[in-house]
Amino acid sequence: MADSAPIVLKFGGAALSDPAKVLRWVRLRGARGNPLVVVVSAREGMTDRLLRSVRRPIREPSIRRLIQELRQRHPAPAAEVDPILETVRSTVRKIGSGRSPDPADLDRLAAQGERLAAVWLAGEMSRRGIAATSVDADRLGLRTDRHFGSARIQVEASRPAVRRGIGRIWAQGRVPVVTGFFGRGPGGTVTTLGRGGSDYSATALGAILGARRVELLKQRVSIRSADPRWVARSRPLGYLSYEEAEELAQFGARVLHAWAIEPARRAGIPILVRSLADPRQTTTVGPAIDHGTPRALTVVPSLRLLGLRVPGGRDQPGIIAEVTRCLAESQVNLVQLYTSATLLCAIVESRQAGRARRALAGLARHRDAVAEPPQAVNMVIAIGERILEDIRRLPISILESTLGVAATPRALSLAVRDSDLGPTLRALHRALVEAEIRP
Repeated sequence: MADSAPIVLKFGGAALSDPAKVLRWVRLRGARGNPLVVVVSAREGMTDRLLRSVRRPIREPSIRRLIQELRQRHPAPAAEVDPILETVRSTVRKIGSGRSPDPADLDRLAAQGERLAAVWLAGEMSRRGIAATSVDADRLGLRTDRHFGSARIQVEASRPAVRRGIGRIWAQGRVPVVTGFFGRGPGGTVTTLGRGGSDYSATALGAILGARRVELLKQRVSIRSADPRWVARSRPLGYLSYEEAEELAQFGARVLHAWAIEPARRAGIPILVRSLADPRQTTTVGPAIDHGTPRALTVVPSLRLLGLRVPGGRDQPGIIAEVTRCLAESQVNLVQLYTSATLLCAIVESRQAGRARRALAGLARHRDAVAEPPQAVNMVIAIGERILEDIRRLPISILESTLGVAATPRALSLAVRDSDLGPTLRALHRALVEAEIRP
């Protein structure tokens, strides 16, 4: 017999393209007796479509076409859909009347895709015999900070209102269908959580509600040991520790939102990442256990390496702090920093390379150093518990061809040229994944 802990089911935008499968999965989970919470992303392509609508020039015919398209993609009673469409219309007009978009307006516009998806899916569920109610996360009381476009959920502050609101819907015998991707910022503003943020919404709700588990259902996505476009012999991963999954997300794997792991880890709730097209492809994320030390490889592409040759190198007091500070003051995101006896190598995003180069040139003059020309690089990261124990398995040819190496207890990162990316990935996969790795 099932316990009374709820199960949180999050459906991605592509998964919503097959509502029959979504409803079958909801019925399957509901049959076990646990209360359910469904979290939805916007339908596939909707967020991009909404944000494209405010590219100038913004004209009334284009607004009418947008509203018509949104209505067609979300067939639901006009009383429920029309207020959302009116918000889209008025927000697009407001953005179009200003010189530059207000981040609060952009977040309010982007959130309408999830509002429409929740209304539409709740209607589909009710029509097919599963009593459901759409719930807007901001009105429910899912609170966030004020960082538009990348807000963080305030789990503890959200707990009382969210539990009351969801509890009322359960008491009516209905399934809440909650909007993902956004919450309620200070002053009642809408704040979005960043791309893929519905995963984060789901795990935060799971933590707030004491869920038995959170299932992230994606249409044709699985977590693999490497991207099969690069490594033909990549394999699905059945289990990752919270820490491994967090490293994988932080280093750019798009299967998981970078902040989705932390609420579940704190609450001790397992996350199941499932392919809706083939539910056998499931990765469980949970506590670190002895599970055969899986390895995952990911890539952060199209970066720039900027070298700073400093007399005395890292032995100069405060030099590393000075490098990081001058880049931060220039609004440059430092992806990685490699150091040797005399050379400091900063890895930055390509679009920020010009600013980074100017910042380091100023520092070079101050420190009597030499700023080297930028190089195009990619970062290859191998992730797994006790990864450092297996560095000895790496072919010496890999290490000789890299432009920088850094390591933590769970991640080994290598900076490589474009021409070395494929060979490095495949060689790492052979050494760390395909070879038998024993605890």
